Amino acid sequence: MKNTEKLSGIKEYIFTADSSPEAVILLVHGLGEYAGRYTEWARRFTDTGIEMRLFDLPGHGLSEGKRGVVPCFEEIYDILDGILAKISEEKPEIPLFLYGHSLGGGLVLDYLIRHRPSVSGAIITSPWIKLTSAPPGFKVAMVKALKNVFPDLTSSSGLNPAYLSHDPAVCREYVDDPLVHDRISLRLFSEAVKASDNIIKNASEIDVPLLLIHGRDDMITSPSGTMEVASSAPSALLKLWDDCFHELHNEPIKEDHFTFIKEWIETII
Repeated sequence: MKNTEKLSGIKEYIFTADSSPEAVILLVHGLGEYAGRYTEWARRFTDTGIEMRLFDLPGHGLSEGKRGVVPCFEEIYDILDGILAKISEEKPEIPLFLYGHSLGGGLVLDYLIRHRPSVSGAIITSPWIKLTSAPPGFKVAMVKALKNVFPDLTSSSGLNPAYLSHDPAVCREYVDDPLVHDRISLRLFSEAVKASDNIIKNASEIDVPLLLIHGRDDMITSPSGTMEVASSAPSALLKLWDDCFHELHNEPIKEDHFTFIKEWIETII
């Protein structure tokens, strides 16, 4: 199946700059949320001449699929292949970056290892490599036993919205957003764990410039996993923000966070 056919049923978003962009970023969002939550963040980039492309993962936001259910990650990587191919065809001379947050961060890192896409670099924030609180043993055993029989069976992700940001308005909006959900399927959990294992084992194979960023007080994904990847990936730069939770783009330091990312991009292009 052609990669472009994989885009059927996938909601895509394009935020264009006022003039010809100096770079294009393709962003992959986190579990339970959707790309529309990044509208304000995307406009920060477009205001400085960088085009942003985003999409809702299957089973999320305005894309098709049962909530919290995704195909195997290789099918998501086919979606990434298809979108990157479209961007490269439209803007062949423009530097292209990947950007993954949380679950999206783990997806992008695993994708870089497995597919080796032709990109100028990757920005990874709060990636799902290691969770701050490991799931109970019985849950892991249940997933192993049932993932091949009931891969689309879902349960609550257990994500606490209060751990997203120090800004209570951000947490309220997340809870009240009808397109946000708390579901995770057995396949999704199993694939995320498999991807995390591959990232830890093979981070040294990531051969593109890599910006890894995490909040030291993240209570959802652990900065220890990000630090481990940074120590192995040959072209990685690590930034840890003090006193910050999971969604750095929604934290009080978001202006400094944006400036740090933008200045790193400038060093690449």
